Amino acid sequence: MIPAYVSFFRRRFPVDLRAELPRMIQVIPVSSARSRVLNTVYRGRAKAANVLSFRYGKEYGEIIICPKVIRREAHNAGLDVRFQTARMVLHGMIHLSGLHHEESEGADGKTLWLEARLLDAVRQQRGRAIRVSSPRA
Repeated sequence: MIPAYVSFFRRRFPVDLRAELPRMIQVIPVSSARSRVLNTVYRGRAKAANVLSFRYGKEYGEIIICPKVIRREAHNAGLDVRFQTARMVLHGMIHLSGLHHEESEGADGKTLWLEARLLDAVRQQRGRAIRVSSPRA
């Protein structure tokens, strides 16, 4: 299912940002302990992260997700776990494209706009090629 998210979002990325994505993107689920180590080493935050992204040149990027954190966040927000997982994969892809919401308000606005637009596409695809549920009411 997760590789389907990457191809689904890649096809819908704005052309300028799509060109910036690494050719190959791998999504890697990790334990909370591993996520905490990576988050501490690379971001200086001693807690498990929901998603981390690492780019290795133009050809390859990794999106590290922590299913346990994602499940907890989905539960707390009343979201379907599959939807929250798709959201985290998308968030990692946005970072791999070079957009970093932490750097400026402009980047933050573009990131939020892109996330909203592509998550709407997920909601519209519900029951079709990509089976991802939208947030519960």
